[in-house]
Amino acid sequence: MGNCCKKTNAAVITPELAAGSVASPYYVQAKITKKLCKKVCVNEVPVFAPVFSVVSVAAVGTGQYVATIHVEGGVTYNPCHGCGCAAEVEIVSQNFTIPIASATAPTSVTIEAGVSVNSIVVDGCETCSPNFKSETPLTITVATA
Repeated sequence: MGNCCKKTNAAVITPELAAGSVASPYYVQAKITKKLCKKVCVNEVPVFAPVFSVVSVAAVGTGQYVATIHVEGGVTYNPCHGCGCAAEVEIVSQNFTIPIASATAPTSVTIEAGVSVNSIVVDGCETCSPNFKSETPLTITVATA
């Protein structure tokens, strides 16, 4: 495995709160999109099993806090028309934030990830695309004093 790319693109991470999730534990869908260096065939879905961890929790206002979450993992894929590499690996190693509303300061925030669903996003009848998407359900538990 290698990386034939000279420069990789940053991922876009969008957390979405699940409908009805109003108290801890919160259920969030982490949507990660990334433009890969090379196109991938739709029928060869990349392998990506991200690991999520809580970096910090900070107060940003009265009853308002922000949890900084780190996601780490390698997107492993086979390019459509090869590049001399057996497989490509592009690393995702980024932070993103999730807002938390709480009358009292959180004493701990924990995160647990479910199974990720990965895909290649194509337009119309295309069979290859560099547009990778991963969705991972997260359970975020906020404990207060």
